[in-house]
Amino acid sequence: MNFAAIMALLNYGLILIYGVLLSIDISGGWTSKKDKHLTAVIIAVLLIAQIVVSFIFGTQATEKLYPLITHIPLICALFLFMKRPVWISIVSVFTAYLCCQIPKWTSILVLYISNSALLSEICYTIAVFISYAILHIFLVKPAYEAMNYSRQTLFFLGSLPAFYYIFDYASTVYSNILYADIMVVNESLPTISILFYIVFISMYHRELKKRYSTELENSVLSMELKQSDSELAILKKSLEETATYRHDMRHHFMILGEYVKNGDTEKALQYISSAQGDIDRLTPKQYCKNKSTNLILSYYGTMAERSGIRFAAKVNIPEILTISETEICTLLSNGIENAIHAASRCSSDNRWIEIDFNTRKDNLLISIRNSYVDEVVIKDGLPLSTRPLHGLGVKSISNIAARHGGMYSFDAADGVFTMRVVLRQN
Repeated sequence: MNFAAIMALLNYGLILIYGVLLSIDISGGWTSKKDKHLTAVIIAVLLIAQIVVSFIFGTQATEKLYPLITHIPLICALFLFMKRPVWISIVSVFTAYLCCQIPKWTSILVLYISNSALLSEICYTIAVFISYAILHIFLVKPAYEAMNYSRQTLFFLGSLPAFYYIFDYASTVYSNILYADIMVVNESLPTISILFYIVFISMYHRELKKRYSTELENSVLSMELKQSDSELAILKKSLEETATYRHDMRHHFMILGEYVKNGDTEKALQYISSAQGDIDRLTPKQYCKNKSTNLILSYYGTMAERSGIRFAAKVNIPEILTISETEICTLLSNGIENAIHAASRCSSDNRWIEIDFNTRKDNLLISIRNSYVDEVVIKDGLPLSTRPLHGLGVKSISNIAARHGGMYSFDAADGVFTMRVVLRQN
């Protein structure tokens, strides 16, 4: 076996790795160490399957069976093991297949010019690494975000790779219609297609980001208004309960008067103790002097305690803040609601939430820590979730932080989830 043949064999395995990695990148990339291990297993299994089939049936049969032994198993692996949506898995594999044509066309072009099989294989190897780097910069993220924008966008962007996939197999693998002419010219078509595809996705992604930004702003404003209504509802409920209890006070006094008149001091003291418990329940806990913040903390603190969650809040902020109280309450409400949801799923002896809210120089610092048991995936600095409201709440938090020149971070480790937000006061 000469050197050119060895290079061709190595490139056969290299393009498999190239296609698998691109498929995974476009579908969302690695979200955990488990995904990295799965990738290695997927590549190994697919490579072994190709070698076995090639050894038994030959190279030509392997090419015709490639969708069955490589593409369909890869789609299944993305869907079943890496938990990617099925349509995103399919479109990602089709798109990666289209991208695989760039090194192929490069090697054919070099072979056509130089008539050297060795040089062609060397250029093929170089083209794989270069094209992967370029595609990772200009295609992967825009394609992933665009495909996840909506189902319509997913099908729209997947139509070109799907069409080429079917066309290529029909015209080159299962027939030789496309090879009836000059191969280097024919193979340039998919390369031109992928270049057009990259440019198109970049432009389309830019427009989607503008639209998404507008939609997010509207969603945040809507959420803030909803939050304001929620605060008013909480306050109204508290006032109604207080008014009801105040209305009942005359009955309490009448009963106490009867106990005292009859000299039944023990029952009078028991009744006072019971009434005091009702008063404590109706009276908001005092966490800070800022009324809106105190109201939110008191409300969610009571909610957490009813769920058996230990709730602790250390707050040291001024009575009046320069940042909108609505925004502060939106941050706290979203953060604490998510914390309650996560902590409530823990065992009864491991349910806790800790809040630290204070000022430092010109900054407001908010830290919310809570216990959790479910797997948390953090991608691009934001925790992923299947709960739509949770996702919107997290985006709202990041948007408010950016609006005030602040920072945010989310961290999950050793059963402790931490949300930190720093806001710069004007």
